[in-house]
Amino acid sequence: MKEENMKTKIHLSNKFAFVILLFMVSQLLQAQWVKQNSGTTERLADVVMLDSSTAIVVGEQQNIWKTTNSGETWNFIGLPWSFPMNWKSVSFADKLNGVIAGSNVITTTDGGETWEPEFYSYDKNFLSVLRLDAKYIYAGDDSGYVYRTIDSGKTWSAEKISAYPIRSIFAYLGPNMSDLPLYALTSHSIIRKNDFYPSAPWNEKELEFFSGLGSEAYSGESCNGGGGSTFIVGVQGDWRAAPVILRQKMSDTSWSSANLFPSPDGELYGVSAPSSSIIYACGSSGLIFKTTDGGDNWILHPVPTSQSLNSINFFNDTRGFAVGDSGTILFTSTGGVTGVDEEESSVPDKFQLFQNYPNPFNPSTVISWQLAVGSHVSLKVFDVLGNEVATLVNEEQQAGKHNYELGIRNYELSGGVYYYRLQAGKSLQTKGMIYLK
Repeated sequence: MKEENMKTKIHLSNKFAFVILLFMVSQLLQAQWVKQNSGTTERLADVVMLDSSTAIVVGEQQNIWKTTNSGETWNFIGLPWSFPMNWKSVSFADKLNGVIAGSNVITTTDGGETWEPEFYSYDKNFLSVLRLDAKYIYAGDDSGYVYRTIDSGKTWSAEKISAYPIRSIFAYLGPNMSDLPLYALTSHSIIRKNDFYPSAPWNEKELEFFSGLGSEAYSGESCNGGGGSTFIVGVQGDWRAAPVILRQKMSDTSWSSANLFPSPDGELYGVSAPSSSIIYACGSSGLIFKTTDGGDNWILHPVPTSQSLNSINFFNDTRGFAVGDSGTILFTSTGGVTGVDEEESSVPDKFQLFQNYPNPFNPSTVISWQLAVGSHVSLKVFDVLGNEVATLVNEEQQAGKHNYELGIRNYELSGGVYYYRLQAGKSLQTKGMIYLK
């Protein structure tokens, strides 16, 4: 009986600790996703950024919107056709040459100001599109066909490469376009073309991660240049609907499942890889995950919406959009999480300890603070029981801004919640942080 009571207490203790940890995550992560007025309540399917402030969003019921000021205003792009059109995917090779796919394929050479249809029929169902440059375009439909043009749309060819709908088309672009492999993603398989030449075959491989009941893949992207990885997002539904992110390094032939923290119920629909280390993913019920270590660990971001987010795209590591149902558009200019506040004055007017960044973290994080006057500074780290585990700073410092990079390799710490305390003279501030091991 005592043993059963002990097990019950341990179980409740672990459950309580997990709840506290989730609360700490929600408190420590300061959301910097801003909800914008899109001008529509229709479902938005895809978004692409052309530069740091220009983006194009597409969706159902002929919705094509463009912003040139980071989403402060969105302008509707009307088309000279009366056919009812739903748009599913948008891709730009540069600031001028773009393509949209859905009920048809339409192209632009002036940054989206004007568009030209590529097919006479408007009853097609293209799900994905990729524009590699001014000439090469690939579009995938719901019947497993990939349409290709190599002459800016003057002629098109179609090839059936799968029995499944082609949900996503993406490429790894090396220094030369011939370095790419080209990928087409279905709900259960990945199809690879080793180069862009028309005669190169497509090779389909089933994805065992999405073989279970209710499991399926939705989107993929490669980190271009620098030997980056390829990512696929979706859902695994063997026993619950759980979001999943798969990664394949360029040197590997197998796929591995990423560590999501926390791992809520839901699905992931979009992924964006602005660099080889920072990648974002979005999905149902406002899910947005981010990794800063190339995909080893992913952190859930708090966002100001519970709508499903269908697509996410970043121009660089910090500036990006996510779009979704009911006309939802979110924007961030900080990578989704507040870092260290910037002060214009060279001498701060008050003592302040900032939230560490990134947080949660592994393997390192930066702690920053500012001093209004010079004084002796002590920066220490404590565990949740109040035990001191490390002294990071113990010295005289001048007025101004200071920081310390905490590298876990220098300390023997287990994963969990820690507190860091800064004391400067009689001033004292404490903040919490989470180390993911």
